Amino acid sequence: MELRGKTALVTGGGIRLGRAIALALAQEGCNVAIHFNRSREKAIEVKQQAIDLGVKAEVFQFDLSDFSSLDQLMKDVNNQLGTVDILINNAGNYKKGNGLKTEYDSLQATFNVNLFAPWWLIKAFESQLPSEKMGKIVNICDAGIFRTATDHFAYRLSKKALCEMTHMFALELAPNITVNAVAPGIMLPLAGYEHIDLEQVAARKIPLNRIGSPEIIAENVLHILHQDFMTGSIIKIDGGENIV
Repeated sequence: MELRGKTALVTGGGIRLGRAIALALAQEGCNVAIHFNRSREKAIEVKQQAIDLGVKAEVFQFDLSDFSSLDQLMKDVNNQLGTVDILINNAGNYKKGNGLKTEYDSLQATFNVNLFAPWWLIKAFESQLPSEKMGKIVNICDAGIFRTATDHFAYRLSKKALCEMTHMFALELAPNITVNAVAPGIMLPLAGYEHIDLEQVAARKIPLNRIGSPEIIAENVLHILHQDFMTGSIIKIDGGENIV
């Protein structure tokens, strides 16, 4: 797909990985709808940076755990930026705790953001896309889920389900909409883990001896979007961490 002149919706587009993806799309000439929940100032900064790159950009505040609002999110983007050609399901909820320590409310909240919101937005995306147009969906998974572990039970389980949903929608939405995913490895410290030296972790766990970056992930998202004969693929970008 030629990205120039297209419109993309990036959930969680104001910070971290979402920010890098939104700006990479803008650099390719793609108009960007920047979704956020709490990071308003950061989202507005990304909007201005995108506009400075010569594209249209708007910010949209929605709580992805509130399904009653998600159809309105897509409608608002359509009203301000037109048809959405590209959907990037990036926003995520990261909860600590193994299975025995996870409460139902925590599990539900994590699944709402990591799985059910992408599902709902994919349905809304398909509904607004004209039948003659090609669409692209990229889900953000996690390379760590390909190895079984007991920590972060709700997060791991929801991201595993998102990977399977990627495969299922790739079949269901073909041939006009492609659905793929990227699965990043270690990149940035998460809330509550800022004290961890990621370079030391990389030296111990990653064959390439370095951590990734949001920009590396964004480059791979762009690569996927340019491919028209690729669907149902989940690309690990983890420096080899999860093969050892």
